[in-house]
Amino acid sequence: MTEKKKTMIDKAFAALLSDDDAKALEALAVIHEKGDVASIFPLLQALATTDDPARQRRIQSLLYQVKVKDAAAEFARALDMPELLPVRKTVISAFWNAGLDTQPYTERLLQVAVEGDAEEAFEVLTVLENQELLPEKAARLGLSLVKKAAASEQDAYKKAIMIDLQQHLEGRLGVE
Repeated sequence: MTEKKKTMIDKAFAALLSDDDAKALEALAVIHEKGDVASIFPLLQALATTDDPARQRRIQSLLYQVKVKDAAAEFARALDMPELLPVRKTVISAFWNAGLDTQPYTERLLQVAVEGDAEEAFEVLTVLENQELLPEKAARLGLSLVKKAAASEQDAYKKAIMIDLQQHLEGRLGVE
């Protein structure tokens, strides 16, 4: 990245958090045009800290279009960042919206489904349903976690999602 481009992107990241909506929206346009994989975390941090619905939608839209090298790894890393927990559902959604390969992160996504809320579990189910291939070892380990979680889940809605996830994994693995 050239120094000029880096400076422009750095200024755009700073403007993302501005109270001035026009500046923030202009920053999003710059990031959309010039951004790369390094844009993912600042976008997620901005999403986690803004209350403006229009800005949230614009940031989500950008995240859902990220198709750069190493984007899947960055989103997977974001799953484990405590400051990004409020936007973890968006992180999960970004995998399937952007059409990213989640195979290396299958086991972690299944852990998120178990430890997260119903919405996060639903997003994980959606991601895995749309993933062409699942690594067998990770899927089998995840299936064990999901079965236990489904059996003990108190929230009826999440329990139903966990059962759907269990059935999906069993179907993909050929488990009877």
